[in-house]
Amino acid sequence: MQAMMSPTVTPIIRGENRSSDPNQFIAWCDKHISQPEECIMLKATFMLALDPTTRLYERILQIDDINRSICLNAPILVRMDEVEYWFQAFDNTEKCFDAIEKNIALNKHITLITSGSKGKILIPALKANFPNTFIDGYWMYVFCANMNMCSVGDIHPTNEWALNYEKNILMFNHEDDLLTRMVLESALRFSNKADDLQKGQHLSNQEQELNENERLRSAQKYLDWAKKMHERYKKISTEPGIQAFANIGQRISDLERNLGQFHEASN
Repeated sequence: MQAMMSPTVTPIIRGENRSSDPNQFIAWCDKHISQPEECIMLKATFMLALDPTTRLYERILQIDDINRSICLNAPILVRMDEVEYWFQAFDNTEKCFDAIEKNIALNKHITLITSGSKGKILIPALKANFPNTFIDGYWMYVFCANMNMCSVGDIHPTNEWALNYEKNILMFNHEDDLLTRMVLESALRFSNKADDLQKGQHLSNQEQELNENERLRSAQKYLDWAKKMHERYKKISTEPGIQAFANIGQRISDLERNLGQFHEASN
């Protein structure tokens, strides 16, 4: 695996009366997450945090940010490649579950990163309580040093429970591999979301209230995000780009042309 690239983030100012509210929520549940030596590259590369003194996205996620998130039980605004996320760290499964429940009610997409020991409690509870959200193929990330799910010689399996959730769990023991898969999944999700908005299908109640022009502009935003995430994936992955993104530039051009035609017709 090649070295991680630095975050490509243009600083932005967060106004006091913020109108936008990211619809991505990242929950990271791990008793070691606040330790400085844990997941250094993942914290530094994946996220840029809002500096409270300047109101700019200009520094990497720091231990103080994570400790504050845990102590205050509150999310942090972070950003990767112009895509904003709510991020919240947890060392307690109950608080993590409650926050995920709250954000599901707000129609936010949930990205869960958990240790094996926390995931053993959290993932079955999420599957049981939110079966319409965590359907098969909705991936939750288990990040642990020992991925044994079955006995190997005299070694007892530490994550045997995960066998019951093979259609929802992606397990990693290296942060580079976890980051790469998360970026790819984000690209695919944004691309699919753009397609749904263009076709007017699988929309939330709020999205159903959008007119055609608003839906197309929202689809354009998601396609732009998908392109950026796929470009990042190609830079950090040893695998080639995904074929589904071969024509994403053309999709963006076609959408921009449709928006132009819509604007001309409305004038």
